[in-house]
Amino acid sequence: MINKFKWNIKKIYLFLYYPVKTIKNKFDFEYINTLLSNKNIIKINKEKYNYLDDSLVAIYDFQKENESSRRNSIHLQDGLNPEYFTNLNHYGYSRKILEDANYNNFDFLENFHLYPPNVFVINEIIKLIKNGLIKDGLVVDFPSGIGNLFIYLDRFYDKSRFVGLDNFEQISKEAVIKYQKGIGKKAEINTYKNFKNQLKDVNVDLLVSIGLNLDLIIDEIFEIDSEFLIFETVYISRYKDLIDSFSSKYEVHSINESIIIFRKQRV
Repeated sequence: MINKFKWNIKKIYLFLYYPVKTIKNKFDFEYINTLLSNKNIIKINKEKYNYLDDSLVAIYDFQKENESSRRNSIHLQDGLNPEYFTNLNHYGYSRKILEDANYNNFDFLENFHLYPPNVFVINEIIKLIKNGLIKDGLVVDFPSGIGNLFIYLDRFYDKSRFVGLDNFEQISKEAVIKYQKGIGKKAEINTYKNFKNQLKDVNVDLLVSIGLNLDLIIDEIFEIDSEFLIFETVYISRYKDLIDSFSSKYEVHSINESIIIFRKQRV
């Protein structure tokens, strides 16, 4: 009852803060709250702000990868979560957030067989590689789904260093194997339980987690102990406990409306 009262008060505040956006978005207060949360975390980290940069990924022609990924994912229409896997470009709030941030290169984003934040993930990974910040450690995508991020990263990094992790609740392992076989097996997709046994013998340079409530895997993220973390901004900005948890070990490397990058604090 108290939480409901607090949320009703918060909705009044959100409407007063964003009256036009609230009406435009048909009083979707969850979305309006997301916008305000993003604005606040960006303001706190304004010196690390990196506008929605797609300049590096735009240099390359990914037509082959786009066509291969779409062709080899047709079977997902009959899978466990067809709403997501057949609607990557428009799923959830990610596109609306870009629109409100005045990003205008949507024709470019539509080319990719990716959830939109992952296009910016690729751009920033290219940057990290070019700057020598990712060298020969593992690049982990968790949850990886079918592993379509790796078909694009294969252009820039040794695919033997790719690791996809998933619990196979939203997609069957058989569907993932079929997709990976079709695209030329860019990565081994496994469960965290199986991967955990390898942790003592490997170095992880980067962990990417997009489109998931991070409190579900926060213990695993800290166990993986990656040098860099890339998350969707909305899955950090709305949760003070997560911000506090990651701030104990990591610092913000860069941030925009779509993604946030953390780097281990340097002693």
